[in-house]
Amino acid sequence: MCGNSDFRNIVLIGFMGAGKSTVGRALAAAASFRLVDTDDLIIQNRGRSIPQIFAEEGEKAFRRYETEALRSLADTRGLVVATGGGIVGRPENWDLMRLLGPIVYLRAGWPTLRARIGACTNRPLASGDRSEEEVVALLQNRLPLYEQADLIVDTENKTVAEVIDEIRRGIENGCEHG
Repeated sequence: MCGNSDFRNIVLIGFMGAGKSTVGRALAAAASFRLVDTDDLIIQNRGRSIPQIFAEEGEKAFRRYETEALRSLADTRGLVVATGGGIVGRPENWDLMRLLGPIVYLRAGWPTLRARIGACTNRPLASGDRSEEEVVALLQNRLPLYEQADLIVDTENKTVAEVIDEIRRGIENGCEHG
């Protein structure tokens, strides 16, 4: 898939705080693509915030909505798709993401992620009622899933421009793991 320079879209995955939205905006501008954030699609389709959906319907319903959001993009081209951190947990999401285009895992270590997440209130799985140990365990559980990506790009101590450059080179070179 990645060796093909005629890819349709680019899909960004990674843990919360990995830089999917930030890198996604800049990558979309650089590639003359449009940024689509699956969380924003869910908010638009459901008319409620992510924390509200988690509180009212639970994580299981939210994960179904993520799959629906991916499915709604199936016939599109020219997108950078920034996904939620847990989208990798459902096998059907992998099939849908692979249909969209190369999957790029934005990787960062826990100290960096923790600093980036900070006191963010719109991340239900990192909210104040979860201990740091629980969030780290969540990250550890997802790592093997993230590493199934077509391309892995470390974001530690890199500018957004450097990350974008690495993504572009990786895709052009057939998406070897970084």
